[in-house]
Amino acid sequence: MTYDTLFESAQLGPIQISNRIMSSGHQTTLVEDHLPTEDFYEYHLARGRGGAGLVVLEAHAVHQSGLLTDHTIDASTDEIVDAYDAFADRMHETETRVLTQLFHGGRERYTGDYAPPALSASDEPTDRLHVIPRPMETDEVREMISAYVDAAVRMERAGLDGVEIVGSHSYLPAQFWSSKVNSRDDEFGGSLANRCRFTVEIVDRIHERTGDDFVVGLRLSASEASTDGLSFEDTVPIIEHIENRATPDYWSVVVGSSSTQKGCSYIVPPATESEALTQSPGAVIDELVSGSTILTSRINTPRKAVETIEETGADVVGMTRALIADPELPRKTRSGELEDVIPCVACNQGCIGRYQDGLPIRCTINPKTGREAEYGDLTPAKTEKPVLVVGGGPAGLVAATTAAKRGHDVTLVEATDDLGGQINAYADLDHRGRYREWIRTLESRLDRHDVTVQYGTKFRAENAEKYDFEELVLATGARPRLPDVSGSDAITVRTATDALSEADPFGDSVLISDWNGNQAALDVAREAAESGADVEIVTAAYTPGESVQQYVQNTLLGDLYADDVTMTPHYQVRSIEDDRVVLRNQFNETTERRSGIDTLVFSHGGKADVDTYRNCTDLDASIHRIGDCWSPRSLDEAVWEAFETAANI
Repeated sequence: MTYDTLFESAQLGPIQISNRIMSSGHQTTLVEDHLPTEDFYEYHLARGRGGAGLVVLEAHAVHQSGLLTDHTIDASTDEIVDAYDAFADRMHETETRVLTQLFHGGRERYTGDYAPPALSASDEPTDRLHVIPRPMETDEVREMISAYVDAAVRMERAGLDGVEIVGSHSYLPAQFWSSKVNSRDDEFGGSLANRCRFTVEIVDRIHERTGDDFVVGLRLSASEASTDGLSFEDTVPIIEHIENRATPDYWSVVVGSSSTQKGCSYIVPPATESEALTQSPGAVIDELVSGSTILTSRINTPRKAVETIEETGADVVGMTRALIADPELPRKTRSGELEDVIPCVACNQGCIGRYQDGLPIRCTINPKTGREAEYGDLTPAKTEKPVLVVGGGPAGLVAATTAAKRGHDVTLVEATDDLGGQINAYADLDHRGRYREWIRTLESRLDRHDVTVQYGTKFRAENAEKYDFEELVLATGARPRLPDVSGSDAITVRTATDALSEADPFGDSVLISDWNGNQAALDVAREAAESGADVEIVTAAYTPGESVQQYVQNTLLGDLYADDVTMTPHYQVRSIEDDRVVLRNQFNETTERRSGIDTLVFSHGGKADVDTYRNCTDLDASIHRIGDCWSPRSLDEAVWEAFETAANI
């Protein structure tokens, strides 16, 4: 496949961009005192240097009442002009155009120490965040329109190329144009023209107040993807009216709504969702409007990007998470280095998951992301050393490839015949994304950096003299943890790893014991249900999937409910009595019993391999433990510890 289409220039209103690849607006939490930080600048500069034609900066609040979190950038004061002055020039030096999002969530509001009233068109609440907003008075609506316009003028003064008004995901503009939310009886409610007036006046007045070369785009959800939200049939007349009255320079098309559990999952669609979410409505919208069209949402590979452009007529494609995983994707694609592109696995852990926890953006599989100021350039080793890495799971692979890239002479030993470690248990599940491709990328880097790999080799301290090393990196992982519960002839006991790895492991009735609301339990439940078994998840957490990123959790739980999986929170497996499983309540320690169970699957985390380390403490070498063999945690920690260790050897 050729990718020339991606690297054609494209017109975006009055400006031209060098290629069709965009990093769309997304929250980074690289913000202090509501202003961008140096980490923020370096994060986006990395995407510019990597070859993206367009970067749209994250949601900027146009008004104090729109500061969604403590880390929302404030565009309502002139401080933002100084914050972007030099940055805009630096971005333009990369030949990347840069816009910013103008945002107000309306009724969509997180709370901090104090919860001021959330402002909206009416008092229709949001089911997801459980906020009941205060309807704006007419003069407040006009003040809010002015706030959008003033913020746009500040962006122009700062040297940015334009703004994108965020009307997607049921944020404030959509709360006005939706008849399901807007029940006003003034000039901003009632008829379609009145409901769209808020958006039309914002676009018109920004055009009036800014220069002819300043872009004004509009982002909207083609469908809010929930029963009570706007359907595509509802959205089309809204698009037609705004297009005829205000003519935005471009339309950026997404799917979903922040106001419902089902709809919010499409804001950052996990691997469970289609890679073609916006293609069908995007093609229709491209025919409806005179300006440019941008399509986003799970366009995660260059192939998918080309197909989207060719099948929809879109001018630009948003490849945001693909660029979070690898900011050099455009450059690598253009130069034919596709095998070295770090693939986004759509896990949502390091990007949107950390934002929802109030933490700076990261990427689970790219440890440089969000740390570009510190690790943007990986420095060669001052002294090249022989390095032995034990364990070929994710931590071992990242450590080996990073150390070798820095110039060390690296040997990797793996006890089995395959690389990938625990990931191999779920890498091929349809809903788990592109983990297998990530492992292949790491394997190709082993070859490229001349790492010696020994398969089927169990490392033992007593045989250490077979290897020449000064630095020993232990990445031997953990084995599945099993509670002290004996099996019976009637009930087969398995770990989640075994259940995901073996053929036909389930039987007719499966009980899954989930310790902490982890994804492995949901994976097993889904596989068991698809095999035709009756399935129950018993979790000691408040809900199954509690530790899983919200959007992934939402979609998986939706699928499990559709498959009639029984979900029992607040219980743990206590024992097995003949052919019955005894459950104990976490709060009052009362018990229940389940009979007729064929297979009991434990998803209880891992038990670290500490023996290998203890046997190595007398060796004449620097010893480093990384990942689960140090302490069982998540893939994020394993990858980060591997990278940081290798970066500092």
